[in-house]
Amino acid sequence: MNKFGLFILMIACTAIGLPALDGTASDKPVLQPAAWQPSFQSTASDPEHCLQCHNGIEPASASHPLKMGCTACHGGDASAVTKENAHATLIHDADAGTGKRNPSSLKVVHLSCGQAQCHSGFADDSRNWADHVRKSPMGTLAGMIAGLRFQWSGQTGKDAKFGIYAVDDADGNTPKEKGAVERLSRLPYFSKKTVPRHQPDAQDGERVMLSNHFADHLLRDRCFQCHLDAAPPEGVYRSQGCAACHFAYNEQGLYEGNDPTIPKQEPGHAATHTMTVLPPQTLCTQCHRQFETEAPLASATFTATGQQFRFAGTGQPVEDVHRKAGMECIDCHTAFDVMGDGNIYSRQHQAVEVRCETCHGTETAYPETAVIQEKTDPAVRLSRHYPGFQNKVGDEMVLTAHGNKMSNVKKIGKRFVFFSKRSDKQIAIPQAAWKRQTHTLSGHTNKLQCTSCHAQWVPQCQGCHITYDAAAYAQGRNPWGSGPRQHTAWQAPRLMQGPRGKIAPFLEQPPRTLTVLDAQGHPLPVINEEGDREGDYKEWQFTNALGYSGSNLVYAAQPHSVQKTVRSCAGCHLSPETLGLGEGELKLQGDASGEDDEYNFLVLTDIKTLRSELGPKATVTLRGQPVAGSGQPGARPLNQSEILRMLRVGNCIPCHDAYDDPVYQNMSKSYQFEKQGRHRKLREKILKQR
Repeated sequence: MNKFGLFILMIACTAIGLPALDGTASDKPVLQPAAWQPSFQSTASDPEHCLQCHNGIEPASASHPLKMGCTACHGGDASAVTKENAHATLIHDADAGTGKRNPSSLKVVHLSCGQAQCHSGFADDSRNWADHVRKSPMGTLAGMIAGLRFQWSGQTGKDAKFGIYAVDDADGNTPKEKGAVERLSRLPYFSKKTVPRHQPDAQDGERVMLSNHFADHLLRDRCFQCHLDAAPPEGVYRSQGCAACHFAYNEQGLYEGNDPTIPKQEPGHAATHTMTVLPPQTLCTQCHRQFETEAPLASATFTATGQQFRFAGTGQPVEDVHRKAGMECIDCHTAFDVMGDGNIYSRQHQAVEVRCETCHGTETAYPETAVIQEKTDPAVRLSRHYPGFQNKVGDEMVLTAHGNKMSNVKKIGKRFVFFSKRSDKQIAIPQAAWKRQTHTLSGHTNKLQCTSCHAQWVPQCQGCHITYDAAAYAQGRNPWGSGPRQHTAWQAPRLMQGPRGKIAPFLEQPPRTLTVLDAQGHPLPVINEEGDREGDYKEWQFTNALGYSGSNLVYAAQPHSVQKTVRSCAGCHLSPETLGLGEGELKLQGDASGEDDEYNFLVLTDIKTLRSELGPKATVTLRGQPVAGSGQPGARPLNQSEILRMLRVGNCIPCHDAYDDPVYQNMSKSYQFEKQGRHRKLREKILKQR
């Protein structure tokens, strides 16, 4: 989701009247958090006793000092003299499985981080992070839920309807044109048997809904480990809620601080009681691990610093040019990207506000900018946590696609400069307009995302054949199985129409099939709405609401594998795999239109067994009929017109294989010349010279 530029702590500097980190005091009225009752100012005869036991514990941060007190964040009874009484009312999520140590779970964050004048309750909505993160994709998991439910025919539309919990966007500003929705209901349960006895109904008063759809059972039991409030996989250590990104854990999950009450040999504790405003990249790739390329270790090995892979084949994928330059996830992705901007989005790509064009501009224009006018600008406030620089009034900042200022990309004179959020590194940013001829090919302009050419590889998830064993469930054993784990592979990017209306790379994924076994180990029958049996749940492949495959998925993505050099022309225009046709042999015929070209599939298993007329990796037919489905709004495989247009250019590439070849500047004129006898004679002359 290598991303987390999370900044939930920046508000407290001005909120409690402490000096700002850049030495500049806020000119706003001094406000104190509603629950802040620091013992050092108290005149009561019975101040907080927490430090009598927790003597030596580290201050959480400069804006959360020990003199702020413990109960302002953790709750509890500070006047109690026994552990049982002091901890009886600690703020925590009882379902998290981590005891009472974390008050920042999203279920209870409104009682801690989300108190008025802490990280909520401001007229300036950009400061209300506790409200935003509950609506963010990482908080609601709305995109994953809607994607699977649509692909497996659990819902008819692609917009998100459900989240992990019910949430409303009650501010009256819902930009539906950007994909935002007004509310999410809580995901239905599969059946009465799957509803927990102590499910959180009392919190929101919402009735428990039952769907009898297996996708909801799969989501709750298998997929919900990917959201902010989920417990990490076994052997990986992190927290939940705000603390999932803002507290660091070592690989063993052991405490290294000086609080005598925390056992140093007991796994499951943060390394210290110290917040980090700028989460490290290794924390991001714990979850967004498909783009981790650092270590060729054992395949799918979980560690506290991420999931590391041994890739199939030889060598390693080429490292992304931004990462190679020393940039981190938080350098590109903004706080609004990750923690949300206060809206509820159906999909991740709708919430992300950064584009390649944000910093590099387009072939005809430089990045949009705006000058900081006030000290209260978010770009100033966020930069107080950057050790290498602070923004100030008068700085000209680059704007994101959502119109917000980047806090670490400036225009200085005629240059655009990137500033590292963690160090003093500065990098001059090259502009797309500097190579205008290359970026203005008639068939590419305004039709392709930058990564269509500049991305070098995409990770290939090996997928999973999901098996549910009812007998194991009845016996109290884990009923889920997903087949043997395989090495994570990578491949050249395939192309599709992305959800932003341009051609984009997609992640090719093997079919997601489902097997459901009864207590005797037999697959259950598939019954349609009319009560007729359509087959058995044995490697069953779903069909989505549009009639395309719900198990064969195309998903447009930013591969994070960008290089300055681009893929070859033949890598798209002469590659049937790139076009979504699957593995096979393409035979170019004499007609330059490409309409008579032939294609022979390499893998014939599905064709011979009459399961399909196509190869197993095909996402579209030669006639442009979609085979694979997509849960992303507006996304689809390439259509017939796009495929023929790309293959037609492929006829030219054997002779014209350079981007700056003049034939590509006006393709209509070039096609007219191709039909003339002069072209035929010129082609024959060139071939003789070769």
